[in-house]
Amino acid sequence: MKTARMKLLPLLLCLGNPVISAPSRHRTRQAWSVGWWSSELQQYGCRPIIFVFAKATYEPGNLGTTIGPTLSDGLKTVFGVTNVATQGVDYYGLIDGNYYPGGAPPWGIYDMQAIITSAATCAHSKIVVSGYSQGAAIVHRAIEALPEETRARIAGVVTFGDTQTLQDGGRIAGYPANQTLIICNAGDIICSGYMVPIYPVHWDYVKWVPTATLFLAQTVLAANVVDPWPNGSLVIKHLSDVGELGPGIDEDRPIELPIAFDLAIEIFGRKPSIEKWRDVEPTAKNLTRRHPPTLRSTEHSTEEVYRDARRWLH
Repeated sequence: MKTARMKLLPLLLCLGNPVISAPSRHRTRQAWSVGWWSSELQQYGCRPIIFVFAKATYEPGNLGTTIGPTLSDGLKTVFGVTNVATQGVDYYGLIDGNYYPGGAPPWGIYDMQAIITSAATCAHSKIVVSGYSQGAAIVHRAIEALPEETRARIAGVVTFGDTQTLQDGGRIAGYPANQTLIICNAGDIICSGYMVPIYPVHWDYVKWVPTATLFLAQTVLAANVVDPWPNGSLVIKHLSDVGELGPGIDEDRPIELPIAFDLAIEIFGRKPSIEKWRDVEPTAKNLTRRHPPTLRSTEHSTEEVYRDARRWLH
């Protein structure tokens, strides 16, 4: 077993089926959990962390119902609810957007650039960026076209089911490879540049959210976070004070939640505000059954998504 750490090469995960934790009962979502729409940067202005996310094709709202809200919940759990401003990219997410040059529609690229540019005016904020499928292509095209000084304000980037993985050589042009994590399931041909057929593995990325959360936490801490933050649920330490992230991280599978949050406690010095961590019922089969081949996530209810996909709940 290898321990995960910041690397000089792009962190490109093309992995097989992970070991999934034992089932447990479903739980209701937290009152502070975001839904499929969040514009907290526009609503509340600067917060210590600004999380910018681009949804997948056909997902509703500006966050979608799978990766976006779940990753937002993870960051808010680790860093404190009011310390994270979650801002979705407002684009239609039509299938046609995948066929523009670079795999992303111009209006999606423009909106993400506008959000990041606005976030960069927050002098003391750390910006993290993510995208899923077509949203991952938007991440590539938006970041590579930003001015260098604006790109430098981005602490870390994670993409899921990235349509531009092969074309861009497993990295984002002009952005540091050691601050980039590209997650692709084994057998997901979307990551090889093919738009059809879409296999179920392309819908099976929620399981990687704890891994993505921990990676983004590392990049934020490496960006010299001020200690402490106001009203935070954690005492922040610099990553160099921790060294290796400790046991339990296997590069052949996602980080399970109890491991992820034990490590968060080790890194940050005390326990997050939510008290109990439990194994979560595997979500892959449930999500696959509900998503038709077009990934039209509007065909199941928000509560079903909360029940099956969210991971940071009592």
